[in-house]
Amino acid sequence: MIRRLALIGVLAGALTVAGCSSETDQDQTTTNSSAQPSSTEAWPPTEPAAPTEQSTPAPAAPSVDTSDPGELGRTVVETWFSYDTRTDTNRNDASVRAADLGALTGELDAQVRADAEIPVKASGEWAQWASQGATVTAVAVEVPNQGQANTATKYHGMYEVTSTVTDSSGTEIGTDVQYVAVVLTDNGDGWRVSSVATL
Repeated sequence: MIRRLALIGVLAGALTVAGCSSETDQDQTTTNSSAQPSSTEAWPPTEPAAPTEQSTPAPAAPSVDTSDPGELGRTVVETWFSYDTRTDTNRNDASVRAADLGALTGELDAQVRADAEIPVKASGEWAQWASQGATVTAVAVEVPNQGQANTATKYHGMYEVTSTVTDSSGTEIGTDVQYVAVVLTDNGDGWRVSSVATL
């Protein structure tokens, strides 16, 4: 009888130890499984990409030679004072064509384009030319600039400009001569026209 009780006691103790061991193993398994990183989480973590900066487009290169200020001034003047009344609204269209050469300073270019936005009613000489479908062709010749001193970065050009007017049939209907003063500057990237003035 004593042996049976002793055997029962040993078995009960063994079951108790086995139960505790099983619970401990489950706790460790649960703890270990919760510590594992999720399979959907990126690893290693990546830094957000920095936004790319949009570059400012470079200005268009001049379509004419800007190394010779006298020749550049002549080209701009001839463009500035040549008109086609069949396609031009007023004289401002010609100065915009001169700006399109890329040979004006930024300030003069902006002024020319702003002036072209102002409505101008055709009247006087322009209205007469337009009624005949006339074109005006300017030819400029550089002349002495009345003693203005030129430097390595500033050039004073003076031009005698002869304008020939022809009607739509090609017949010459008039000529005119005027003098135009031009100032050019060079900031290291070639000469640019900074002012155009009739005398």
